[in-house]
Amino acid sequence: MSISSVSPIATYVSAIKNETTAAETYAKVDSTTKREVAAFEKDAASITSADGLLKNYSALQVVLGAYGLSSLSGQTAVIKDLLTQDPTSSTSLAKSSGNAAWLAFADAFKTWGQNKGSSTVSPFLTDATSDVLSTTYTATKTLSVSSILPSASATGQTYTTAPVTTYDANSDAHQVALKWTQDSSNPLSWTVSAYDADGNATIDTNAYQVVFNEDGTLASATDMSTGEAVSTDDAGTIALPISLSIVQSDGTSIQQSINLDLGTPGGKSGVTMAPVSPYTTSTASPSQIVSLTSSADSSTTLTLPSITLGTTSGTNQTYVTAPFDPNEATDDANGTSAANRTTLSVKWVQDTSSPSTWQAYIIDPYGTQVTSTTFTTSFDNTGNVMQVNGQYSHDIPALQAKVNGVTYTVNVQPPKLSTSSLTQDSTLTSDSTVASTVTGVNINTAVSQFELTQYENSDDMQDNGVGNALYFTRKMTGVTTLAQLMSDPTLLKVAETVAGYDPSTFGTLDYDQQVRMLKDKVDFSKLSTPQQIQQYAERYLAMLQINPQTPDKPATMMDLYGGGSSAEGIAALFGVNTSSSS
Repeated sequence: MSISSVSPIATYVSAIKNETTAAETYAKVDSTTKREVAAFEKDAASITSADGLLKNYSALQVVLGAYGLSSLSGQTAVIKDLLTQDPTSSTSLAKSSGNAAWLAFADAFKTWGQNKGSSTVSPFLTDATSDVLSTTYTATKTLSVSSILPSASATGQTYTTAPVTTYDANSDAHQVALKWTQDSSNPLSWTVSAYDADGNATIDTNAYQVVFNEDGTLASATDMSTGEAVSTDDAGTIALPISLSIVQSDGTSIQQSINLDLGTPGGKSGVTMAPVSPYTTSTASPSQIVSLTSSADSSTTLTLPSITLGTTSGTNQTYVTAPFDPNEATDDANGTSAANRTTLSVKWVQDTSSPSTWQAYIIDPYGTQVTSTTFTTSFDNTGNVMQVNGQYSHDIPALQAKVNGVTYTVNVQPPKLSTSSLTQDSTLTSDSTVASTVTGVNINTAVSQFELTQYENSDDMQDNGVGNALYFTRKMTGVTTLAQLMSDPTLLKVAETVAGYDPSTFGTLDYDQQVRMLKDKVDFSKLSTPQQIQQYAERYLAMLQINPQTPDKPATMMDLYGGGSSAEGIAALFGVNTSSSS
């Protein structure tokens, strides 16, 4: 390396301001980088095993470069161990090596490491921002209700909550909502039922009578299937038990109990009614889900009002109207149990292959067999109906369904989609929490990191040391120990140079000797801010001007730690063996 007329420090300070843009530009003109990125973007989402990645040279180079492990390119046995061993196990190569870079790499592919090197779903994610491959949640035990029902100034009113996501013991998600129906004669008495808002009938039939005091506070609850009052629990709250039916892999079903926490009797939280004079008034929570309606003339001819199904930009959307009993008056008069009532909903499902198209049909949200006609509607980019059953029309046919020998007709008003995101009141909350998260490799992030590495390792950037300085600045933020620093060849090279050592001779020392010589030279308390890290990188460039080094290919683990070229040799640097080596 010769002393340049252009200060490397000035070049570094300028480059750090727009390195990402410069790296993207470099990737477009450098044939190798361009080719490998294109191949990776094409193949990544279809790679579902460690062997598949190892056999795809371009994809492997991108992944290794993204994690700063290009030096392992020829170490197939090491790479395979990192990809196929559980990184959380103390005996795994990644864990036992103490190498932070190896551990980060293995952790990104943990779904392979914990499943013998393969997975049903690729760990490479096409999402623009997320690197979360899967999340496991604790089973829902309690749903808490926080809503204000309409006041006692009228009777026969209804209120439906927005759905809330609940999780069963398998961490499968279910949407649960509540339908409240006010008594036709007693305005302080309501019937509440929980239902599966996805329309998959996972919630067993249930109905509870909930009575309120004149001031709107909760008074009592009764299980309508048994006639027994629901007692308060140890916390003094009324919790209504509902049952979630979970289908197992063998086709059998098990039941999971969930409590609906309504709040404390006489309390002002949980579920209340909007009181009337002389009590202080409050505003009722707006109903979140539309229900079918019927006229006084017919219980078999129903109407679905115009509704907003979802958004024009959403995918995999569904909408299920709240359960509706078309024979409610008669059923109430006869004391018909919830299990013996007919309940109907209209379910809308978005087409996965044609997102502007939705299909509608009638269901019983509690699982009774329904034979229904169906139709499809397609929407334009403003969210209005454009086609019905594939034809340009705004005329929507009625739906018909036969339940228990009775035919029902539903006249459907034109629905719409919103061009902006929808918000709903969170009147139901679940106590489920994240149990574990499995991350993968975001394709966009991997490409960006690889392009930065390629740019930093380019001849122009390596010739004056600026590439190493940029890499140090980018990676050093998360490094807090000497072991972490020494696990990265480039970071180590920068630290060696600033400490006054020649990397070419320093690398001939064994690991313990290197640790002893560096531990008092690298003060991590002075590498804790971006400014301190940048100043350290500038010291590195200044040292290169004083003691030039001959640029070559990026340093490998072997160059810096010494040892043979076998896979066993590189693993032995960390006192471990590779199980994949032969």
